[in-house]
Order: sequence, then C-alpha cells, then structure tokens
Amino acid sequence: MIAIYAALKTAGLRPTSSRAAVLRLFHELPHEHFTADQVYRKLSREPEPCSLASVYRALAQLNEAHLISSASLGDARVVYEFNRGERHYHLVCNRCGRIQDAYDPGLEQQQAKIASDHHFHYASSSLVIFGRCEDCEGLPAVAARRVNAG
Repeated sequence: MIAIYAALKTAGLRPTSSRAAVLRLFHELPHEHFTADQVYRKLSREPEPCSLASVYRALAQLNEAHLISSASLGDARVVYEFNRGERHYHLVCNRCGRIQDAYDPGLEQQQAKIASDHHFHYASSSLVIFGRCEDCEGLPAVAARRVNAG
C-alpha cells in the first residue's frame, strides 16, 4: 500500500480512499482491462466500498495523472488499465470480448513518419484491431457464447 500512496503523492494527488482503492486494483492486476462499471463492481466487495461516482472521479483523475490509461474500444466502451509506460495497441475478440495488448515499435515509428510527412506533430495514437482470438477462432458461435457466459 506504501507504493500506492507514494505514486499518488508523486502525481500530486491527495490519497483519498477511493483513489487508493482504484489504483491498488490496477497495481494488483497490471495486465487487465476494466470498464468503470467493472472497477465499481470489484471494489463494491471491499470493506470500504466506493460509490460509482467516486470510481468515475478516481478513474478520471488517475488517467489525467498518467497512473492509468484509457482506450476507447468503439461502441462507446472505454476500458482502463495500469499505465506500464509502454505504448501498445489492443486486439479485441468479436466473439468473447477478450482484450489483448500488442506491442510493435515499428508501427509506432510508421505512425510518427506518416504524421511528419503531413507536417503534423505526432503525440500519440490509438489502434484497436477487431477479430477473433485463438480460443474462439475454431469455435462455432453457440460454443463461443457459452465460453463468454461461463
């Protein structure tokens, strides 16, 4: 918990119970992607649960402080994840909804080159690739829905 409070202090954020709880969740599960509702549901089981409004506020503040990052996955779905300091892209399975991180420094360089070629200052990008994960590729649609509901 000391690391959580230190990170909040370094980011200039007061360590409220909701900020600490949200950031702790991301520290404990650094490779997971959560919607705001999923964060709320996970934290509602805690001895000191946070309100949904507090979760939304904490997510916005932690995202602004770059302690977590967010990605829009289309269809108005935003997920949050621990900011590990590496730019990456997301692969989203159309069947089961699994989100997988993908790293490609060459793609990052290509995007910077495209921006430069158009006299545009490159700051960041967001890429989401939709398709089927390895587990769902061979499954019939009914079986994939059962796996997802599981």
